Amino acid sequence: MDAVSDAFQAAFLIYDRNDELIFASRSVTTFLPLPSEHFHRGNRLRHLLGAAYDLGLRAGEPDSALSRDEWLTRQIATNWKERYEAQVSEDGKRWTRFSKRRLPSGYGFCIMTDISEQKRREEQWRADVERVQITEEILDNLGHPVFVQDRNLQLVAVNKVFCSALSIGADNALGADLRRVFDAELAARLQAVSRDVLESGLTASITQSMRLYGDPPRPILVHVQRVGKPGRYFVVASLGEVGAIGTVPVVAIPSAAEPSPPAPSARPIRPDRSLAGRKALIVSGDRRFEAAALDILELLGLDSCCVRGEDELQAFLDAARSVRVTIDLAIVDTHADPRCLQVLQAAEVDYASIAENDVAAELAFIVLERLADLRRRPEPVDDWEISTDHDLAAPEVPEPHSPAPQPLSSLVLVAEDNEINQIVFSQILEGLGYSYQICDHGEEVVRLWAELNPAVILMDVTLPGINGFEAARRIREAAGDQAEGTPIIGVLAQAFDRDREACYASGMNDVILKPLSPDVVEQALMRLVPQVARATTG
Repeated sequence: MDAVSDAFQAAFLIYDRNDELIFASRSVTTFLPLPSEHFHRGNRLRHLLGAAYDLGLRAGEPDSALSRDEWLTRQIATNWKERYEAQVSEDGKRWTRFSKRRLPSGYGFCIMTDISEQKRREEQWRADVERVQITEEILDNLGHPVFVQDRNLQLVAVNKVFCSALSIGADNALGADLRRVFDAELAARLQAVSRDVLESGLTASITQSMRLYGDPPRPILVHVQRVGKPGRYFVVASLGEVGAIGTVPVVAIPSAAEPSPPAPSARPIRPDRSLAGRKALIVSGDRRFEAAALDILELLGLDSCCVRGEDELQAFLDAARSVRVTIDLAIVDTHADPRCLQVLQAAEVDYASIAENDVAAELAFIVLERLADLRRRPEPVDDWEISTDHDLAAPEVPEPHSPAPQPLSSLVLVAEDNEINQIVFSQILEGLGYSYQICDHGEEVVRLWAELNPAVILMDVTLPGINGFEAARRIREAAGDQAEGTPIIGVLAQAFDRDREACYASGMNDVILKPLSPDVVEQALMRLVPQVARATTG
């Protein structure tokens, strides 16, 4: 019997029709830590239970109103039931299952089993189910289509908006790959992006022509990112309209992988053509959040500054109201004082809450979505900046978007048709001190190359008219036998080998990838045109 007890990792008590002990396994003291004499053959079960009661082992009975005799009577009664089972915990951590049987012969036995691990797994399972239910509810309440793929790129979750947009039932989509949902070419493209994101962990944003809600095909922005832990990664993709942004393959905003040094609480931003004069207010007490958000807003061309608490926010809004300055959007750190939201609501200021980890990937999209309509308004005439004590300073005079064309080869020619990417190029090249000219059409870049004799060309490969590959080929053909032609740097959305090879085959000298950053652009220029870099930086 002891061998059986050890094999089943359980403790046994066996007693006769007079409730006298016949057998107690060696492991019983693990569950009932009493002196060994209490388990001797012939000892009465009532005496054993009485010793357990005196030791404080009440077998899960929390009712302190029960006297010792009442408790013992209740326990003896359970031992005379044909079948009885209970799961009890004395400390909330260790759980024991008591399984009792009484045979027709009058003999009875009690089996005690440690089920703490089972209870832990049950609690984990319930927590997992609750998280899944909450996640599904969040997904279904989002206003845009979302789908989730596992590491095998099978669909494991879709929200209601996705099913409605693609006219497909969730049961038909789940467990399949994207070929069941999209046409073969689009599915292959999305699968390739998902696989790249899954392997690299880098967020990607592409624009693809899709038919949603039965409407004619139109450009849709697909934002793809990896979530989860090593070994349990998932790919989450969301679909959004890009009509207000531009029909281009990628909205490229520099990544803030490493936070900038702490910034002062106010930072004047030079206005740019697209969002010039629009005003954003950051509400956060976290310097890392502030620095990352300010960098993104600067690249988008917004005027922005930061306040760090309820009192400072209220004072700032009062000062802005007194001089009739309108705050277009407030960016609120999710860890900021909740009372700040009440202040913004009372002042009727539009706001968006975002976590620090999501600033690099999401802030630009939030700003573009919220301010899309504002961008079409006439630009305000009152530029502004706020100092740390909230005094309004004199307005800056905006610099022109592109410097005048340079006759000498000190000019960087940028071929890019995406309005937001143009802003990014402008901010980067101005910050690095380069003269530049931007064009947005394949034919135009060939014409400007001939007219301006630029030092280098930054060539997006997806241009209207003729694409970047064809434009590069025409430039090389027109240059003829010149030993040193104008260096051309291809700008790609994804690091696919076939695209890199196509760049070099068309005559390009180097390749850089979106999202862009000042370091990436500067290093590429230093490699190909170091003499211009020295002239502009020195």
